[in-house]
Amino acid sequence: MGSANKLPGISGGLVALITGFYNEMINTFKKINFQTFIYLFKGNFKKFNTHYNGHFLIIILLGIIISYFTTSQILDYFFKISELNVWSLFYGMIIASIIILIKKNKIRNKKEIIFMLFGLVIGLILSLSEPLSENKNILFVFFCGFISICGMVIPGISGSFLLILLGNYKLLLVDSVNAFIQFLKNIIGFQNSNEIDFELIKILIIFCLGSVIGLILLSNLLSYLIKKYTNQINQLIIGFVSGSLLIIWPWKKVYINSDETINSFNNLEITNNYLKYLPDLSESNDLIALIWILFGFLFVIYIENYASRKKNIWTNRKKN
Repeated sequence: MGSANKLPGISGGLVALITGFYNEMINTFKKINFQTFIYLFKGNFKKFNTHYNGHFLIIILLGIIISYFTTSQILDYFFKISELNVWSLFYGMIIASIIILIKKNKIRNKKEIIFMLFGLVIGLILSLSEPLSENKNILFVFFCGFISICGMVIPGISGSFLLILLGNYKLLLVDSVNAFIQFLKNIIGFQNSNEIDFELIKILIIFCLGSVIGLILLSNLLSYLIKKYTNQINQLIIGFVSGSLLIIWPWKKVYINSDETINSFNNLEITNNYLKYLPDLSESNDLIALIWILFGFLFVIYIENYASRKKNIWTNRKKN
């Protein structure tokens, strides 16, 4: 999820949905409150685990943080080697997840069709939207943190892509993070430098605060909606994920106008200006990309079938 949250077009929530721990994650996040942090600061891990599913919460958060700086670097490496194949793999995985969602949540009435179409329209609008310019206003940074966390709790919404649209991807996920790393290096003595931008560190703190508050509030809201309007929300998610497929269409080239510039972060272009095109089946690279789509598709289908078999075995054991 940490790797997915970093990449524009990929949703951490969708990763959770594909791998089968989405509902538990939402139910765990919605329990977080002020008392959670009191238990942590006091070191009362027994109560923390009992009341807030502590082990699961710690594993999820540590995984997100560690993967952002480790496994995401592996993805960056493969992006450098062949960006087309990486996006193709993701594309196949997401197509398979949509089919699984449709299979599990069949449309039963006209209202659910409307929800699915509404989600589809929202996904397409986000896919075709143009980004704003960078903004360091504290309230806007807080809003960016609040909104970007959607990528973790709502499948199909990429938090990084939302930051691109808001114009603050580089400011919040590159510049401020680099400033904080530089600050840590100075503290532990790895590096001595007076060139620390404390404004960027302040921006990062405000961004993280907005993300935490957004995580708690959105998890509670989404949990309530899923509980009360399960089928409608599922159809909304199916439509939204389908509409956002355009964002990660593998065959695309970056284009810029004369007055525009492209920022990059570990070889990944930070822009929403892509010229999308159809694959040329006479080109070997495009054929290989199609194979990667198929591989990603089959991988998710296999994981889903494997998880279903395990669930059935466990259910039968409990009955016996």
